[in-house]
Amino acid sequence: MMKNDFSPQGAISNLLFKFANSFDLKAWDEMESYLAEQVECNYTSLRGKKEALAAKDYVALRRASLEPLQTQHLFSNLEIDVHDENEATCRCSALILRRRGEQFFNTHAIYKFTCLCQKEKWLISKIKQTVLWNEGDAEIHSGVKKFTQCTE
Repeated sequence: MMKNDFSPQGAISNLLFKFANSFDLKAWDEMESYLAEQVECNYTSLRGKKEALAAKDYVALRRASLEPLQTQHLFSNLEIDVHDENEATCRCSALILRRRGEQFFNTHAIYKFTCLCQKEKWLISKIKQTVLWNEGDAEIHSGVKKFTQCTE
C-alpha cells in the first residue's frame, strides 16, 4: 500500500495519533512535520492562552515544558468530519499523563483539531483543548498557567 492510499479519515486519524506519540517519544522534528506552517492554538483552559504560532515555535514551547517530564498522550473516541478534499475537523477525548519522579500531573480533556490537506498531505492547523479536569501537582508542568478561573 502506498502512503497516499489512505482514505481521508484514515490519513487524518494516523496524523493525530502520530502527533500524540511525538510528544511521548520526544520526537520534536517529527511533531513539526505534522503541523501547518501556522497553528492556531486555544489552550485557555490549561494555559490561559489563545495564540497563533509558527509550527517551529509551537514545538519549541512544548519541548521546553515537556522535555523534563515522562508523558503519555492517549487519544480516543475520535470523530472526523471531512468538509471537502482540503479540510476536516476532528474531536477526540484525551488523557495526558505526566510524571517527574514520584510527582504527577494528569489532564483529562477534549480536543478539537482542524486539519488541512496541503500538497497532498494532511496537517494540523488549529488545536483547541478543553480541560475536563486535572489531577496531581501542576507545579511539575511549566506550561500551566496558575489561575483559579478560566475565561475564554
